[in-house]
Amino acid sequence: MNNKIIIACAGAGKTHRIVNEAIESGEKTLIITYTINNQKEIYEKYKQLGGSDFINFKVKGLFTFILEDIIRPYQNIVFEKRIESLIFNESDPHRKDNRAIPGRKAKLENGNINPLHYLTSDGNKIHSTYIAKLGAYIIQKTKGAPIKRLEEIYKNIYFDEVQDLVGWDYEIINSISKSKKISLCCVGDFRQTIYQTAITTKKPISTSEKIKFFNDKKFSKENISKSRRCISDICKVSDIVHDGMGFEPTTSTVEIKDLEILKHTGVFVIKDSDVNTYIERFKPVILRSNLDGGKKYNIDNLMKITYGKSKGLGFDRTLIIPTKNYIDFICGNKKAFDKQKTESSKNKLYVALTRARYSVAIVLPNIIPETCELTIWNP
Repeated sequence: MNNKIIIACAGAGKTHRIVNEAIESGEKTLIITYTINNQKEIYEKYKQLGGSDFINFKVKGLFTFILEDIIRPYQNIVFEKRIESLIFNESDPHRKDNRAIPGRKAKLENGNINPLHYLTSDGNKIHSTYIAKLGAYIIQKTKGAPIKRLEEIYKNIYFDEVQDLVGWDYEIINSISKSKKISLCCVGDFRQTIYQTAITTKKPISTSEKIKFFNDKKFSKENISKSRRCISDICKVSDIVHDGMGFEPTTSTVEIKDLEILKHTGVFVIKDSDVNTYIERFKPVILRSNLDGGKKYNIDNLMKITYGKSKGLGFDRTLIIPTKNYIDFICGNKKAFDKQKTESSKNKLYVALTRARYSVAIVLPNIIPETCELTIWNP
């Protein structure tokens, strides 16, 4: 079967695209995504587009999919006791105080699989960080039995938000991609990688490594570079964040007919002393790095949300309370993110810039460097 990777810009309507494809196919389809919010959004879109066949249309979280469809049907080859559920890891469960916990390696001295590497001490729960690793092991150990089982159930499988997947997740994608019966499609925007499914050093982790994976596995590639959310000025500025990384320029399909909206559109920087005036006039949604950001302004009656939590959402107007790195970048330092350990900070800036339909305002100190090329808003 033909395997495809769709790289969609922010606001491209990728959920609409894959759900509509599933409806039109009429075949048994599974859509796998990472967050609960994405699962809800996909089901809502399915109903909006007239979908009603909930027998042939399924949506599962990534961890649920690996546990239910890859591990449990064949877990007796490694563990006799049923794995009841998953425990979500916010840090490596095998390290404490930055030191490895003894007895947690993948294999025991006799060569057998080590339950404590994958499971909690009672054997009831599997660590989220190692669930894909166990899934990949079971696929290999059973000579692809879980993939053959999937072939009997589904015609189409989509991995949504594929940019959030890392390491062993990609081993599972690789195994499914070898199927001659399943049509596999991976969808995402690598500029919006702000989450990570596992704490791991196994590649692929970075954007370039993930794109290379799909290129090496001969996935056909489709770019969706038309934003249905943001006006052209916002698209152009947001593209600068990942300039030189090979992404297609984003264009806009948004048309504004309301004359009142047209009076204030685009991307602006705002002097700190003018923020309250701007807020009173335009009442934007406040985007900030943490819950304390922007408290000195009159934002009590406005919607406030962190960069990460805003992912997937859209608003008419936003005001960004920037971090120091963001200020440096906006003021011309294109290397502002070069010393960051991960791409998360840079990607959150892209997410923040692409939430608004009509206008984005970014707060800067009162003395704005001449290197800042954005328009300064004046009251």
